[in-house]
Amino acid sequence: MREIIISECIAMLQRFNFIVSQTFGRSCFDILARRNNLNYLIKILKNIDSLSNEQSMELIKISKILNATPLLIGLRTRNLPMEEGVVYERHNIKSITLKTFELYLRGSPPIVYAGRGGFFVNIEGNRLRTVREKLNISIGELAEYSNVSRKMIYKYEQNMANPTIEVALKIEEYLDVPLIKDIPLELDIDFNEKAEREICSRSNNLNKCKGEEYIEEEGEEGDFKLYVMDLFNQLGFNITETKRAPFDAVVEKEGIESATVEEYGGEGLSNNSLLLTNIEERETEETKKKMLIVNQLSSILNSGSLLVLEKEDVDNINYVKTINIKRLEEMDDALELFYYITNK
Repeated sequence: MREIIISECIAMLQRFNFIVSQTFGRSCFDILARRNNLNYLIKILKNIDSLSNEQSMELIKISKILNATPLLIGLRTRNLPMEEGVVYERHNIKSITLKTFELYLRGSPPIVYAGRGGFFVNIEGNRLRTVREKLNISIGELAEYSNVSRKMIYKYEQNMANPTIEVALKIEEYLDVPLIKDIPLELDIDFNEKAEREICSRSNNLNKCKGEEYIEEEGEEGDFKLYVMDLFNQLGFNITETKRAPFDAVVEKEGIESATVEEYGGEGLSNNSLLLTNIEERETEETKKKMLIVNQLSSILNSGSLLVLEKEDVDNINYVKTINIKRLEEMDDALELFYYITNK
């Protein structure tokens, strides 16, 4: 069933002119979709309550670095089928049905969200107060008609609480004015700070809250990955390690000016250059399959991709540039690596 929903979601996004890439395996997201400057990272689950803590943290982290909107699409919660036109939330990730997503892309955003105790709507509290006072309607009068307490009407006006859909419709009817607001699925301006708090509050590793984006793994493979990330850090990159994605890290260098890179001998780059990076001991069949996916993802994001190998020096794999660790060790700065990538 999950595979069917993934296929239907991909087909729907393509009908709305999104460029789409699908991941495979145990990834925190199943679909990356882009249209112009709008990016979605989508996870498909039959039961949205099966989203794990690790998956949600990873999805939030990757969405932040890729400037994408994380989205969970499902069929049911733990106890009940999901309602059409209702926005649920799991671990700060908005969750909806596929039909609700389609209606949103058609220009009909949802207005109802699921909360403790029922279904609620966001209303314009300031407008509620202004209209009520203009019509000379007391808080008590409106409360009696809406069948709620005077205290609740006051909270609605101060944007301290939201009414149920039934109460909101009663208020709109009595005041004869629209108050219910649409619920956007895209990121709001507070999402990055909220995501940071979420990652820190749910992480047992305090270093993440201190700006250390990568964590140590056990074993030789983990030691090598940590060593490579240290090298990127020395070259001036910001590194975000991933655990449940087709790539091992997102490597970013801010403020790379195109003219500077061209002087160095490379092609023009964007001012925020991203590299979807994999770190492997050697080339394997599994690596080749993974590189196909990473190449598709980087193409959609207009980013670069790189495979760092420990024991081999091979040609590019499925359009993903490769570099041996010894060559990386010889580099002095980020520009030298970009020159290597753009000219290999």
